[in-house]
Amino acid sequence: MLPVRNYIQHFAEIWENSPSDFPAFSKEYSTQEKRSREANYELFQEKIKSLQNRKEIKAIKSDPGASFFPMFKAFLETVFDFEKDHLKVILSDEFKNVSKDFFYKAREFGPELKPSDIYQGMRNVWIMNGLQLMMKLPVKITPSVFAYSMIYPYSDNLLDDPAISDREKEEFSERFNRRLHGEEVQPVSFTESQLFRLVEMFESEFPRTDFPLVYESLYAIQQGQTNSLKMCTESGLSDKQILEICFEKGGASVLADGYLVAGRLTQEQEQALFGYGVYLQLLDDIQDVKEDAQASTKTLFSCLPENDLGIFVNKTVHFGRTSMEEMKCFPGMENDDFIDLMNHSIETMIIESAGLNNGSFTPEYLNELERYSPLHFGFVREKRAQSKSQRFALFQKYFESARPAAV
Repeated sequence: MLPVRNYIQHFAEIWENSPSDFPAFSKEYSTQEKRSREANYELFQEKIKSLQNRKEIKAIKSDPGASFFPMFKAFLETVFDFEKDHLKVILSDEFKNVSKDFFYKAREFGPELKPSDIYQGMRNVWIMNGLQLMMKLPVKITPSVFAYSMIYPYSDNLLDDPAISDREKEEFSERFNRRLHGEEVQPVSFTESQLFRLVEMFESEFPRTDFPLVYESLYAIQQGQTNSLKMCTESGLSDKQILEICFEKGGASVLADGYLVAGRLTQEQEQALFGYGVYLQLLDDIQDVKEDAQASTKTLFSCLPENDLGIFVNKTVHFGRTSMEEMKCFPGMENDDFIDLMNHSIETMIIESAGLNNGSFTPEYLNELERYSPLHFGFVREKRAQSKSQRFALFQKYFESARPAAV
């Protein structure tokens, strides 16, 4: 059995010991710098719009590497301040190729899925590709990388569907849990049949008798998902129970990523991945604070005095910096470049999310945090209002314009 309870306790202690004071960020942006970056953002957006032009689309189809990626590289560098060493990883040929590979495989497996569903799975692919780099494994779409990333759009959409009753969701979780344990289970819906096909992909790459901990990690995430339903249905949860459920769900998810990438991990690597998953879960809580409040879903944020999300953001940044140090146990993390990239990416998203959820913070806190944002928060909110997900818009535009004519 995986010592999930031990990992929860370990990172709960790090959380409790994480300061609530405002963190020191590496770079402050002046008003002039923000305006320059916003102008670059507008320029990139105009170039993206030009992809509607048939001649431009034809050019990208013939050579996407020579047209789209230099433009995207400039966007990340001149708007979000990614360093050249960071961009070598993000825009490496390996990452470009696996992204396209996943997109077409996903469309073939689930033609009923919307591009936004595929993008949901793509985010997990990128996490698993990062783990492959950390472990010095080939960066590619293995059967398990594909299957695990596709589970998200299917299972999450089912569990998040308000039209499906809590009883039906519990019954689904019970059937899926039995299938994960290797039982023969008859699916009762198309979604379940797709999920069961994905489980078969795990079994083809990692036979159960040879890789028992791969399946223990899958049981752990399924248990975390099941326990997370209590966040919506039970009102009497203590702060400690809420913390444990949040940490279990996030930590188990990335722990399973690691096992489905490598097949085997050391206990030190298990713990490091669990902490990485907790960090990403805390980021999700900040990003989804409005949606969680509207759905009356409990999060770790609801445990804080007076619901002061500024305290939550501060503790999350300090927690992330501490927990990410444990990732140095992986062979591909000899230097700090990869950890710097991960911290920069996540902290940029944390700051942006605070700007988007401005109603959850005091004006004083937002003014302080905005100093470290490459863009004015008002600009960020304006752009998000124009496009609910700018990242999805970029993803969709690239893959739809770059896809082969025969597709």
